[in-house]
Amino acid sequence: MPALVELRIRGGPVPHWMQDLGTRWGAGVRLHVCRHAGAPPRRLLQLLEINATPSTLPEITAFLRQRAGPEEISLTQLGSQRLLVRLVGPLPALCHTVFEMGAICMSCPFLPSAGVQEGEVREGEWRVLVHRVRDAHPLLASFTTPGSSPASLVRIGSFRGSLDLTPRQEMAVGTALVLGYYDYPRRAQLKDVAKSLGVSRATAMENLRRGMRKLASQRRSEVGIVRSRATPSDRPRSASDEREGEETHAVLRER
Repeated sequence: MPALVELRIRGGPVPHWMQDLGTRWGAGVRLHVCRHAGAPPRRLLQLLEINATPSTLPEITAFLRQRAGPEEISLTQLGSQRLLVRLVGPLPALCHTVFEMGAICMSCPFLPSAGVQEGEVREGEWRVLVHRVRDAHPLLASFTTPGSSPASLVRIGSFRGSLDLTPRQEMAVGTALVLGYYDYPRRAQLKDVAKSLGVSRATAMENLRRGMRKLASQRRSEVGIVRSRATPSDRPRSASDEREGEETHAVLRER
């Protein structure tokens, strides 16, 4: 399956009533669900969580009810400062472009920016995943608002998830594998990996640990089966384990 391309687009701001929640009342908005709903004309279904001071919630509630009819909005107060909002409304042109090309929004350009005061104009940034680089052109056009500078593309590259290894982690794990650091018995020690990478032992160990943790998280079901068979206290320690323990203590002493 081809890798998704991550685009970061700067421009705007894109006018939207959600920004009023931040500029007028200083509310924070978290978007839990955003998708199109129903048959044509297509509508936008959103599930929002609003965090605001208790004194402003009545005004915010009245503002939201003015935005939509009773059949389009439902409000649930989760506490003295939190409000859950389910809203069905018109589909903005920007969202229509995203849904038509099968893109995925990683952030929402309509959400209020922190620290923006009423009447202040500030550019927004939008992260979106697309299938092809050429998909950036219609998105840039949709993100450009009348009277503002054209939207600009500030980053383009392969999407990297939270469990994907960074280039340094990938290099460290790959080097350790080639040198035999993971062999049994080991054919290389931590100092050998660090020397090949041109870094300190502490840096090499950090990249190896973080990289292996991500790999283990990606295969947590298999890792769970292995751990259930033998816990560290049940398994006898090998000479390789003893050396790893000594290396860990040596790195800690260096720090």
